[in-house]
Amino acid sequence: MSKRQAFPPTLAPSFNKLAAALVCLLFLMGCGTRTITQTPGQTTEDSPGPIITASPTSPLVSTSQPKEQEPTPTPDCMVEGGAVEEMTFSSEILAADFSYKIYLPPCYDADPDQHYPVLVLLHGLSYDNQQWVRLGLAREMDAMIQHSEVSPFIVVLPLEARFAPPESSLFGDAVMQELFPHVDSNFRTLDVKEYRAIGGLSRGAAWAVRLGFEHYDHFNKVGGHSLPLFKSDVNRVQTWLTEIPKEDLPLFYLDIGRNDPDWQTALEFANQLDQNAIPHEWYLFNGGHSESYWSAHLAQYLRWYAGDW
Repeated sequence: MSKRQAFPPTLAPSFNKLAAALVCLLFLMGCGTRTITQTPGQTTEDSPGPIITASPTSPLVSTSQPKEQEPTPTPDCMVEGGAVEEMTFSSEILAADFSYKIYLPPCYDADPDQHYPVLVLLHGLSYDNQQWVRLGLAREMDAMIQHSEVSPFIVVLPLEARFAPPESSLFGDAVMQELFPHVDSNFRTLDVKEYRAIGGLSRGAAWAVRLGFEHYDHFNKVGGHSLPLFKSDVNRVQTWLTEIPKEDLPLFYLDIGRNDPDWQTALEFANQLDQNAIPHEWYLFNGGHSESYWSAHLAQYLRWYAGDW
């Protein structure tokens, strides 16, 4: 029999209490706080993700990116575009009604204090003033103004109802003496030479050149698109260039298609301007005497007219 000594009866309860205390102490030591090392963005099974804390005296710090500022909305009137209106007045010179179309740029009614440059565009023989609209005038104007390619301006499209020879026609007089005053009285225009231009295609180009010379104090730019000079004006060009001070002459823009039957006439006029040191632009493009040609170059025309507006 082994010699094993039993605890005295009086010590048993105290020992049991001491053992229980030791077990509890060891348990508490095992439950101490652990430090978890975590790199930014890393998670562990004990740490589901980064925790954002804030002191009681400072606001919670946000990690989200600031919201980008919304772009300034385009005014509704700019989105709607410009307007082409039909106008008529009684002409004493023609002893008949004078009709014209007018393109008013986007937001024309939005600012009653704004005044605009004026471009007059003349149509071709056997056509009417719907021709420029058909070529895409309003569409091109709206697009270029909306994209800030040109400043807003007014375009006037007179109707030449009767195609008489220029020597016996009163159309030019009616344009200068009646049409311009009527437009200036009814619309917000800039009535100064620097903001006036005239151009035309085919017969309208011949009219634009004639009126540009005869009223050089009125126009800053003259455009001749597919120009066939009036026969009576061919020999007058050099007289105009000699008599009018060079500094007072308008700027000229001339273009024509290689397959246009009048390309040599246009080239000779451009050569005269060059020989007299008159500022001008001359273009010989591919194409013929057609609406497809003029429509293809319409945007280029409009940018030139509005170049310094």
